Amino acid sequence: MYSPRNVSVSINGSGEIVEGDSVTLSCSSDSNPPALNFSWFKENQTSAIGSGQSFSALQSGRFYCEAHNQHGSQRSDAVTVTVHRGVGKNVIVITAASG
Repeated sequence: MYSPRNVSVSINGSGEIVEGDSVTLSCSSDSNPPALNFSWFKENQTSAIGSGQSFSALQSGRFYCEAHNQHGSQRSDAVTVTVHRGVGKNVIVITAASG
């Protein structure tokens, strides 16, 4: 029986997304019994911004998870998510007038 160790975050995709999209982060750990609670944090913020084994990041930043069981907790290293501004859509309207 031991607290979580080897806590890590994996990114579904590249970690680079376009504004309006999200990227899924997943947390895993080695613990006995298995970690049942996971908390998500953005670096330099003290309050958790999410919970559960996966988290959808919608904004740029460095994110990490913390895995918990009854023997303790451990946090992962942070991963970087970068959001690029979306490219605006140009609409060209052509009107024809006769007369």
